Formats: sequence, C-alpha cells, structure tokens
Amino acid sequence: MSAAASDSVGVSTGSAAFTPPSIDGNLTGKHIVSVEQFARPDLDELIRVSADLRTRVRTGDQSVLKLCRRRIMATLFFEASTRTDMSFQAAMLRLGGEVVATAGGVQFSSVYKGENLADTVRAAASYADVVVLRHPQVRSSWEAAFALDQLASRLGTRSVVISGGDGVGEHPTQALLDLFTIIDFKGSPDGKTVTLVGDLANGRTVHSLAKLLALYGAHDLRLEFVSPESLRAPQGVIDYVKARGVDVHETSSLDEVIGGSDVIYWTRVQEERFADRADYEAIAGDFVMTPDVLARASASAILMHPLPRKHEMGTEADHAVLDNDPRSVYFHQMQNGMYMRMALLAGVLGAHE
Repeated sequence: MSAAASDSVGVSTGSAAFTPPSIDGNLTGKHIVSVEQFARPDLDELIRVSADLRTRVRTGDQSVLKLCRRRIMATLFFEASTRTDMSFQAAMLRLGGEVVATAGGVQFSSVYKGENLADTVRAAASYADVVVLRHPQVRSSWEAAFALDQLASRLGTRSVVISGGDGVGEHPTQALLDLFTIIDFKGSPDGKTVTLVGDLANGRTVHSLAKLLALYGAHDLRLEFVSPESLRAPQGVIDYVKARGVDVHETSSLDEVIGGSDVIYWTRVQEERFADRADYEAIAGDFVMTPDVLARASASAILMHPLPRKHEMGTEADHAVLDNDPRSVYFHQMQNGMYMRMALLAGVLGAHE
C-alpha cells in the first residue's frame, strides 16, 4: 500500500471512545481487538476448542461445516498478508461459511476515493456478520469496533470486527495461535523461558505475545527480550509484563540466553516500518538464525517464527536445514492459526459445538 493511500485511511477519535469488552467466558457478539480482553479461563477454553476443531477437520468430521453455515465474513486488508488473510478465509470456509472481499483488494475500494475507515468498515458490516480488519494505524480495529457498535444501534443487526493486526500495535489472533503452539509443544508456559528475538520495537506479534503470556498467569515464567539497542521492546510492554509478575531480562546478546531458552521466538526486522531505508539496512543483519545458531540451543527447545521470513533466517540452504530440524515448529504454528481462527469465528458468531 502506498504512503498516499495509507494517509487517506486515517483513524478518527472513535478509538478513544471504545473500550474492548472482556470475554468473561463468552465470545458471542464481541469484537476481538486486544489480547487484554482475555483471562486464563478464556484462553484455556479457546485452546481446547481449537484443538478439538483440529481433530475434527483432520478426521473429516462433516458436522464442522454446519457451525457457520449461511454466515458471511468480510475481509478488509490494508496491508500485505498471506497467512493471516488466507487462514481466516480457510477458517470460515471450513466452518461452512462464506467470504466476501472487494474485487482486486482494498486498492479498488472506495478508500481510494477518499472514504474514511469507519465508513468502509460500516459498508462491509452491512453485508457480513464478521469483518476481519488489517490496517497500518495503531488501534484501527478499536475505531472499527466503535463504528460497528454505532451501526448496530441504527440498523438493528450486529456485526463484529476481528483485528488482523494494527500497525505496530497489536496482533491478537497471532498471539493466540502462538500460545496454542507453545502449549502444544511445551505443555504449558509454566516454568519456561521464552526468548523473543529481533525487531521488538515494531513487532506487533511480539508485543501481543508478551502481554498474552503475562495475562495467562504462567508460574515462574521468564521472558528474554533480545534485540539491537535501537529495536528494544516498547517500555509500555516491558512494564505491563513486569507488573503481572513475569521475570524480564533485556539484552543485545543472544549467546547469553539461547542455551537456557525453552521457546525461541524469532522475528524479522520489518523493512516496511522504516521511513529511511538506510536505517533499516544498518541493523537488518544484526540477528540471523542459522543452523549453527540453533545448534547452541537446547535439544528440547522449540523455534517459532510468525513468518514471512527473509534474511533473518539465513540463506535458502539454511532454510532447508532449519525446516528439517525437529525443533522448528513454525509450520505447525502457521497451520494452528487456521484452527485458532476457526475457534474465534465460531465463538463470536455464537456457533455451538
């Protein structure tokens, strides 16, 4: 998306007027815009449902197709996406629902005639039961939720929004699938050391996962934040997890921590977040995961990555070796995204198992 197009879809003050509802044991009819909506019982139930849906899909249980039959999901992606976009579409189709989007993507929507975000979201919600939104502005999904609550009061029908990522802010569904994957492979975050590596300043996946792990209330959890000095995690994220009893350590030395890590969460330096390419190139190669680096990790550790990957995981030859290492679980993580999003869609639409 061009800078000019991005400027034309700014977020209004509606986000300041919206408070995300706590899940409190019931997803039905609720917008999903922040990990802070979830408590541990909600997360445990969501992971249980995700795992159940995974089993049912893999065993060919056709009753899954009835869960969201005749329900419609609209997608509005103002930033590039492969996994989030396609996994949401696949999730809705596997639940028996339908998917609508603007022909040719949002670049052919009324946004390019100058329409604001709130009106674009209202239009999508007028035709769909749930809207999945990715947007470059922080708290854009809050703005969308506020607009849809206003629309519901006028139309008498309700549609909900699920965030597919908002700039450098949050990516709640990615954090949920990451937690699902950690529990899949490590049983629980309790007593674990989770090491977050790379662009921690701009990485919304890292921000959301760190907060979600803190909200989960894991006992004796340690978070290692490893990054160049210029890409340290926001102080607000550090303060948030510390306030919830998580042991936090920040460093620029991977060698300090990799051997004691149970979970290694690798991220790319996000070129699209840099206004000056020279700034990006100055630090892009600071942390590169290669087979030699992974060899320094424990045999029981797991390597995660939200993908896509570029040079931060070495060459294509390095990729081939890493992909075959049993500690690399990023493809499981990728597929878990579909099952987690199935659980979320079924939940917000009030589908019953």
